[in-house]
Amino acid sequence: MTSEIIDYGQFADRLRQWQQGGSRWELLDAVQREWGYEDPGGEPGHSRWGGENRRDGIDWELPVPQALNEWWDSPLNSFAFNPRLYWVHTQWPPTISDLEVAADSDLLPAGGDRRVCVFMSEYHYSHEWGYLAAEAELPDPRVVVSIGGAWVVQSRSLSEFLMQLAFERMPAHYGWTLRIRSTTVDADPEIVRRLTSSYRELGLLPWQEMGTDALSYGAPDAVVRHGRGPGADFRIVINARTRDALIAVAETLGVDWSGDKAIRQPAEVPAPLENLGPVSLAEGDADPRGRWRVLSRGPFAPPAVPDAAAALVPAPGALRSVAADQHGTTLVAGDADGSVHVLETDDESPETITLSLHRAPVTALACVGLGNGRRLVLSGDEHGVIRYWSTRRKPLRAPFARRGTPVRALAAARLATGPALAAAWADGLVRVWDIGSDAVAGLRLGTGIRFLGLDEDGTLHVTDGDGTSALRLDPARLWPHRDLQLRLEDVDWGSLWTARGPGHMIPELIGKVTSDDKKTAMDAVHDLYRLLVSKEASSTAAVPAIPFLVELMTDPDNTSRSTLLLLIADLADVRQARGGRGDAQLAAVREALPTLRYLHDDPESAIRWAANELEQNCAASPAS
Repeated sequence: MTSEIIDYGQFADRLRQWQQGGSRWELLDAVQREWGYEDPGGEPGHSRWGGENRRDGIDWELPVPQALNEWWDSPLNSFAFNPRLYWVHTQWPPTISDLEVAADSDLLPAGGDRRVCVFMSEYHYSHEWGYLAAEAELPDPRVVVSIGGAWVVQSRSLSEFLMQLAFERMPAHYGWTLRIRSTTVDADPEIVRRLTSSYRELGLLPWQEMGTDALSYGAPDAVVRHGRGPGADFRIVINARTRDALIAVAETLGVDWSGDKAIRQPAEVPAPLENLGPVSLAEGDADPRGRWRVLSRGPFAPPAVPDAAAALVPAPGALRSVAADQHGTTLVAGDADGSVHVLETDDESPETITLSLHRAPVTALACVGLGNGRRLVLSGDEHGVIRYWSTRRKPLRAPFARRGTPVRALAAARLATGPALAAAWADGLVRVWDIGSDAVAGLRLGTGIRFLGLDEDGTLHVTDGDGTSALRLDPARLWPHRDLQLRLEDVDWGSLWTARGPGHMIPELIGKVTSDDKKTAMDAVHDLYRLLVSKEASSTAAVPAIPFLVELMTDPDNTSRSTLLLLIADLADVRQARGGRGDAQLAAVREALPTLRYLHDDPESAIRWAANELEQNCAASPAS
């Protein structure tokens, strides 16, 4: 989310300027970025063919408007990357609705084609959005919505509708929210008067979803929706980019925001970046946790790459990064357009392969040969996205990693433990992965790293502007839970059940509990709580998960210990269930109790309290 204050009271002017000649998707892009949506990198997981598409009612003779095709193909299509932001169903190709435009409607001239082509529906199918068949040949036709058995205009163009839809969804997800019930607003008409006298309309047509008939107003860093229709349970909804902006609007309107949990926090916030100074490594320096030690500090020595790698990018000035594997037989180059060029010189017929993998300049590359002709390639970009793939397979659609700051260096090697990857971002964080187990370590080395190198003996070479430091990595301390994560793969989690379906997500969540990032670890514990904890012991995945959770609890460096221990304690609070599941779950926790009793003396009060809860729950018998 951008940091400068944005006055949405001026949005109507922005809208007017865009309507008069702006590029089709620039306002959609701006709205999404302003409210915190970030391009996740990689390829979208949802396509135009991925909706609950009907096969009946399609007029194959009608053209599809250019704007709709463009939206589906655009990297700005946030729906394709995250449909859950929207809660709508898409239809491709657009289908002819059973509901026609009324014969006397002013939407069409007399005798016009009364059909409507539907391309999207509200999640519960209460409404459909479409365009007039009579306007299908236009590049960017109007959008109409079905309301009460009739079609009305929702937006002046498809591109405006898709921007307005994002404007309806993004602020509620990424912003701070205060909702004022209709009874409160109806009892105090001055609230609406203050709204209309204090803030300007956004210039968009009223939003006609679920009977809300909502007109939107703009304020500094906030938008206010006035639901005027019978479906508006909340007559006033304030969405703001900051809590202070929300409170300023609430005070202007004279509404109470002080009630318990009245203000809803953002559902998603970007992961915080590091606040580190320049990298400063000297011989003998060591990590407090024993994960690395500086063996030597020498002159500036970036990894050697054959000159032929640079020639893979023919366009003058477009080259951004080069790399080669340990044998010099796989050459890789990245360019300013986000493409990666790969040449395997030992192939029978060497040929450069070009892949468009990034939507930003490629800033770092690495590759490593694994034997049997397999080569792994990593590429990172200015947006903080890392892609990872084998030259013998198509790249995965999802990015390997992403952070909100540029990738500055990458390295890869085959260690005694298996393939390992290292990445440095501009904020000074270096991450090192063990590919076989997905274990990852975060090293806060500092900013200014320009190159990384990784040797097969586990030596990490860190090059900054003044020189190169050689760090000896200790894999056992770098990835203390590597063995645990490998053992997670031995359990058939898909055959087990959680409170919300099959247990496919359990190993990934347990892996995230090992994260050095406290928010990542805490979020994973909370997700595990929702999936595993049940008085009825309904989750068959709980029993095999308990030993892994206990093992993580004994790690003094775990960042979620108090919440994790409470999760284990609550897994012992069960009733008897069919098949003895309650007894089995309680027995699994009781078996771990001796291992965890030392936590009664933990210096952290929250852990001591959770240890007491664990003791009490284990002492009880499952209730009938």
